[in-house]
Amino acid sequence: MKTVCLFCASMDGIDPNYKKEANRIGDILSKQNYSLLYGGGVLGLMGVAAKSANKKGVKIISVFPKYLDDPDIIFSKHQKVIRTENINDRKKKMIQLSDIFVCLPGGIGTLDEITEVLSSAALGEHTKPIFLINNNNFWDPFMDLLDHMENNKFIRTKRDKNIKFSSLKNLFIVNNLDELSLHKKFISI
Repeated sequence: MKTVCLFCASMDGIDPNYKKEANRIGDILSKQNYSLLYGGGVLGLMGVAAKSANKKGVKIISVFPKYLDDPDIIFSKHQKVIRTENINDRKKKMIQLSDIFVCLPGGIGTLDEITEVLSSAALGEHTKPIFLINNNNFWDPFMDLLDHMENNKFIRTKRDKNIKFSSLKNLFIVNNLDELSLHKKFISI
């Protein structure tokens, strides 16, 4: 069974479409027989996604720092729990255990997680597919920043004599979970 690591907000956001999209994750993962690995939260988009996955019988793996182990914060219906010392250990464990990364809208924590995954891919630590779900063009400013970095020659688009890995080779942008469910890198992993 393949494991999808989901990064997303612990808040709902202003646009109701964000919650609607998070609520569809259970269908997508169930159809592929993938498990869900995520930050363990019951709040915001994280909670919506976990409840959706639980409703569809998807195996749920929660990874969170010990200091967040509180029933008001952590979703209680997971099949496996991994408690870490801190947020850095959490990210490391999530990257290690995942086969695919999917990123819905989120805040600073979500941005931190997705950039950690991108930077570890840039250094050749993994070659796993990374998907940004660009619901309502949420990730457009981030993609503009990546383009700006690339245009200013701060992102490797191909191998060079020093580092043989491309920073964005495994990054895929899709508009919604329907596009994700049809993407060859999502269904063929």
